[in-house]
Amino acid sequence: MVEAFSQSGFDAILWVDPYPTRLPKFSDIQRFWQKKSPVINDSVAHIELLKPSAVPIEPLPMSSVINHAFLWRHTRERLQRFAAAAEHCVIGVGRPSQLAEWALERLPHTHSFIDVLDNFPEFYSGVSRLAMQRRMTAICARVDDVYCSSTALKKYIQPLRPDALTVLNGYFSSEIPEPSPYSKRKYIGYVGSIAKWFDWPLVISIAKALPNNTIRLIGPEFIPRPSGLPRNIEFIGEVPHTQVAEFIQEFIVGLIPFRIDKLTAAVDPIKYYEYRCFGIPVWSTNFGEMQYREDSNSVMHIDSNTDWNALLNTTLSSPAPVTDLENFKNEISWNNRFKPVIERSLRPSNRLNNSTSALEPDRDSL
Repeated sequence: MVEAFSQSGFDAILWVDPYPTRLPKFSDIQRFWQKKSPVINDSVAHIELLKPSAVPIEPLPMSSVINHAFLWRHTRERLQRFAAAAEHCVIGVGRPSQLAEWALERLPHTHSFIDVLDNFPEFYSGVSRLAMQRRMTAICARVDDVYCSSTALKKYIQPLRPDALTVLNGYFSSEIPEPSPYSKRKYIGYVGSIAKWFDWPLVISIAKALPNNTIRLIGPEFIPRPSGLPRNIEFIGEVPHTQVAEFIQEFIVGLIPFRIDKLTAAVDPIKYYEYRCFGIPVWSTNFGEMQYREDSNSVMHIDSNTDWNALLNTTLSSPAPVTDLENFKNEISWNNRFKPVIERSLRPSNRLNNSTSALEPDRDSL
C-alpha cells in the first residue's frame, strides 16, 4: 500500500511501526530474540520510518497515560509537525491502537481510513481481546473509509459500517520470474508462519500417506512441533523474502493447511496469490476467502478425509494452466488492488485525474 501511495503522487509518507497492543505472553521471549526483517522496501521514495516504543500494557486502564507521558512525546511531536506541513494529510490505520486513536483525534487531516486486514480481536485472548474489540470498533466508527481484506470481514464490519469496501489481498506479481519447468518441481511446500492456525494433524496425515514425497515447510515457528513427526517433513526455517521465489519454484504443490475457526474465517491468505503467480497448484483447507476458490487445476480443497494419493495423481496429471497467468498477475497486482483506496484518498480536485504529473504541484501526505 505504501508503494502504491508513493507512486500515486503522495510525496511524503510517514510510516509508524506497530508496537505491542496486547499483554505479553511467555512465548514472546523467543520472538524477542528473533531477527526481524525490515518492514519497508528501502527503494520506495518519500518514506520516513518512525518506531515508537511502548510498555506492553495497552489493554490495561491508564496504560495510555503511561506511554504518552514517558515514551510517546517525540512520536507525537513528529506526527504533529508532519501533519501540519501537509496541504492534504491522510491518516491510514493498519492496526487499531491507542496511538492511532490519538492521531485521529488530534492531528489535522483531510481524510482517514482503516485497513482491516484481519479480525484483530481473534488474535488475542482475555482482557487483550476485549480491549482490541473496543478499539477496532471505535476507530471503524471514526474514520472516513473502512477497507476489509476478505468477504467475511466485510460482513463482520457492515453492521457498524454499511459502506465498508472489500479490498482483497494481492502480490508483487510484476516482480517475479516465470514459472519453473515441471522437471524442477519436487516438494509439497508451505511458505508462512507456523502458528496456532497451522493444522499440524492434517500436515502429518499428508506426510504419512505420501512417504516418498517431502513436505517442505518454510517460515518461522511460533508453536511447538508435535512429537514423532514423519521423517519426510523438512524444516527450512525463515528465509529472506528475496529468496522465497527460489523455494516456491521447486513446489509441485503449494499447501495452505489452516484450521477452520473464527480466526481463519476472515483470512484471505497472500500465499494463495504467491503460489498461483508461480503457476503452482494449491491444496487448501476450506477456510475464509479460500472457500470461494476451487477448480480442478488451480485450487483443490483438502480435509482429514482427503485421499492423498488420488489427489496427488490428479494434480500431477492435470497441472495448473499457465495460459491465463498474465491476466491473473495483472488482476491481483498491488497497484490494481489499491486503486479504490488511492482514489478515495486523493483530494477531490484530483480524483478524476489521478496522474503523477497532475499531483506534483500539491503536497499530499500519508
